[in-house]
Amino acid sequence: MADAPEIILNRALAQLLHTAGLAVYHQLPGVIPERAIRLDGVMPTSVNEYTLLTPLRPVPEGRADMVWRTQIYTRRKGGAAAARSWGADLRAVLDQKEYVPNVLGIGWAWEFSATDFDPDSQGRAAVASTYYFRGRRP
Repeated sequence: MADAPEIILNRALAQLLHTAGLAVYHQLPGVIPERAIRLDGVMPTSVNEYTLLTPLRPVPEGRADMVWRTQIYTRRKGGAAAARSWGADLRAVLDQKEYVPNVLGIGWAWEFSATDFDPDSQGRAAVASTYYFRGRRP
């Protein structure tokens, strides 16, 4: 059985974030390294810094197009400034970009929303950004 389009999108995003140096795409099962990307929706407890990609339900747009959606949540050490800086770096990679990532016939990507989270008792702040990707129906 083929993977759902949302999973294909998240794998492409994980590779894009890895290439941009924003996170580590570790594809092997088992223990994840610091700054790793998770695609399974499970927030790890064994690392201080990670990125979690959560696929959201796509929104049909007309007969041929689809808006694919993904929430990108990251936790970083260093307080709110570190998380905000990471969010700005993510914006530079994805926001208002054409053909990024190059899957599912995506022609345009944009940041729909973002929320900052205050540091926890161990100094780890977080940011959650929701990105939309206009592409084609499979």
